[in-house]
Amino acid sequence: MEHKIGAVTSWVNSFIIDQLIIPDDFLTVVAFYGKADLLISQAIKDDADKKSAKAVISQLRGNGRFTDIGNALDAVKAQLADKEKDGREKYVLLLTDGIQEAPPSSKYYSKNGTFNHEFLANTKTIQQKGWKVMILGIGIDTAAKDLAKELQGSYSEISNKLTPEVITQKAGTLFGTPSIDGPVTVSPIGVDGSSLVSFNLKPSGLAGDIRITVSGVSAQVGTRTIPGLTPAPLTFTVKKDGTTRVSLPVQFPPVLQPGTSAGTLTFAFGSTERFSPAQVAVSLYVMGWVQSNIIPLGAAVVLLLILAALVAFLIWRLTRGRPLRFAVLIDDTPVQEEVISLRAGRELFLNDTYSVFSFAPKRTGKSLAKFSIKDAKVLLGVLKQDRFPKLKDVPPDARGKTFVLRSESGKNLSMKVQSKERKK
Repeated sequence: MEHKIGAVTSWVNSFIIDQLIIPDDFLTVVAFYGKADLLISQAIKDDADKKSAKAVISQLRGNGRFTDIGNALDAVKAQLADKEKDGREKYVLLLTDGIQEAPPSSKYYSKNGTFNHEFLANTKTIQQKGWKVMILGIGIDTAAKDLAKELQGSYSEISNKLTPEVITQKAGTLFGTPSIDGPVTVSPIGVDGSSLVSFNLKPSGLAGDIRITVSGVSAQVGTRTIPGLTPAPLTFTVKKDGTTRVSLPVQFPPVLQPGTSAGTLTFAFGSTERFSPAQVAVSLYVMGWVQSNIIPLGAAVVLLLILAALVAFLIWRLTRGRPLRFAVLIDDTPVQEEVISLRAGRELFLNDTYSVFSFAPKRTGKSLAKFSIKDAKVLLGVLKQDRFPKLKDVPPDARGKTFVLRSESGKNLSMKVQSKERKK
């Protein structure tokens, strides 16, 4: 692995550590050649732990003698013996470019490099205890494929140019893990803390549709850690073909300050299936009270406008007062059969058409006078002065008054305005 280790460690750091590992996952790293060196065996709690683990992995060098896979698996089993019954999913990822070439001092030594009985008996106990075994062969002349068959583990190999990108592509079928495609968006967070986390999942090496259960979502906003954003586990199906859109309802505590801030979301899984990365950076926008209540506020404004219009209409009606009832008689003959009921703001025009008198709501060339209401009085407005030859001063209230009216034919007539108010 001397000339290949750089690409492998870069891939482990960028994919395994950065994308797959989530807080509280337990990570064990064993470097093996003629012996097994335990490099890491700890719970990964936060980014600081990830950074420390990546620094250790980056220091690996492929310059040891022999390839004792059995000894390496023994070291893994010894470290994780107390993890056998904790109920968590367990994975073993083996990366190697060599055949099984244990040194003579190893109990797994064989002259021809085959897997001896003791090797197979010991290593198979890993799978018997529920471990998922994944083997990535670096090159085509390795024993990795045979080992995967013996352990009934998933297998992939890389025979072309080795880069972190090529390893990621090949390992996709090994892990069969959907990955987030594009940004993860968090809808504006209301004052009650409600929001929606949305993203697309792209399948990678899936044999069929899979069901993923997100058991929980937590957030890191500044120095504040916010657990339990989902009230209950959420399960959805990822199709083996095409992109799957996922939307998860979440509930933030209603104590976040309004405005925009950067944060990190971490997904926890309640099933063997998961997606990557399990930890993503997001932008959070917390709405203020006004933004959160824009719809009810808009409805309230509309209601207030309606009420204001109604009040204005009522005031207008009230200021116009009640209608006044009166009649106009010319030579003791009513101008119209019905009693006139006129309200403030309205006008009636007295017309003379060939000595036939009538009322109209609009002024015409035949209009002699107009009647209107103001301050509970009937006002007479003279439009043609010559048609009222004896009128010098117009009375403040025309009711009960008699006027001399000259007809179109030149005849003087008597015009009386009589009050027709109902008796109380």
